[in-house]
This record gives sequence, C-alpha cells and structure tokens, in this order.
Amino acid sequence: MTSAGRAPSPAPLRTRLREERTAVYRQVVAQAAERVFAEKGTSRSHMREIAAEAGISLGTLYGVIDGKESLFVGIHQTRMQEFFACIRAATESCDGTLDRHVAVLRFGAQYFLDRPDFLRMCCRDGYSWSNRLPAPSTDRDLWDEGASIPRGLFEQGIAEGLYVDDDADLLVRKMLALKQVELTYWVDQGMKMPHAELLDRLEQQFIRSFCRDGDASRPADS
Repeated sequence: MTSAGRAPSPAPLRTRLREERTAVYRQVVAQAAERVFAEKGTSRSHMREIAAEAGISLGTLYGVIDGKESLFVGIHQTRMQEFFACIRAATESCDGTLDRHVAVLRFGAQYFLDRPDFLRMCCRDGYSWSNRLPAPSTDRDLWDEGASIPRGLFEQGIAEGLYVDDDADLLVRKMLALKQVELTYWVDQGMKMPHAELLDRLEQQFIRSFCRDGDASRPADS
C-alpha cells in the first residue's frame, strides 16, 4: 500500500485528541471561572471552587491551567480580543464620524451586556477601564490597539469641529470611564434596565460630554 493509502498513525491521532480535549477543558474552566470570579471577586476565589463549578477534579484543572493568575489573564486576553474585533466591525457598520463613534460605543457596551458574568467580574475587581488592561502580565499592546479606534474617531471629529477640542487620548479615557460608570450602575441596580434603554442613555451621555453642541440631537438621517 502506498503512503497515500495508509491509515493515520495512532500516535498523531492520540496527540490531536489530547489537544482537542485540553481545549474543551480550558473553555469549560474559563466559563466556570468567570462565574466564580463574578460572584466572589478574583482575589477571594479559589481554584477548588472553579474546579467544582466546572465539574472536574482539581487535578484535572491544574492539568490544563497553570494557576489562578494565568486563568485570570487568559480570560481577559480572550475577551478583549473579542471585544476589539467587535468594535472594529462597528466602525464598518455605518458612515460619518459621529455615527461610527456611536456604533463603537453601543456595540462595545452591548458586548458586555451580552456577557454579564464577565461584566460582573470586571466590576468586582474594581480596576479602571481607562487605565489599560488589569494585570501586569497582560499584553498592554492589546489595549493600545483597541484604544486606537476611538482615538482616531476623536481626532477626526475634532478636525471636523464636531467634538470639543481636547487631547484625543484624554477623551478616549473619559469615554471609557463613562461607559464603565453606566455599566457598573446597571449591574448595581440588578441588571434590570432593558439593554436598549441603557444604550440610548449611554449615547445621550456621550453626545452631551464630547460634542461641541452637546444638547443637539443627532441628525435625522443618522
């Protein structure tokens, strides 16, 4: 039989199955950790609680995760990569600086609303969203990459006379702080406000805070 007709070697097959099983375990563990971190905060959570939530043994948990810090950082890296892909897509969803910026704001907030465990986890850990990612070992370039999107929109809007004339980096940080306050308040109030109402409220806050004519409504065709 030629090499093209031979059955796959058992060793590579076992390796592939082991890698796939490990990937599934990691996903299950990450989801469980989000729930535990959301309930207790990262510092007060224990690996045995995460293992129990995931329905696996502590030994299996340590077989796929180095430790709590590694798990925490991995969750944030994965979520932030998803988040930044979301807001990049938002910039392509419409035309015009303000419409694109509002889309970034709304899509970005909706990302967190659709993942309440991750949002609660972020709120409990108490770090500032305007001050990059929450762990020293996390890739800080990821935050800079994501921040470059609203920064570019602020710079364009300032040049167009749409936004207040201020440092674009400072405006990005203020925008992130505004979003954090609104989403944290939503969590504190029991997450009862309908998403659409919260997003409308956030959009109005954005326009009042950053547009030169902060009381003006958006154009009718926007």
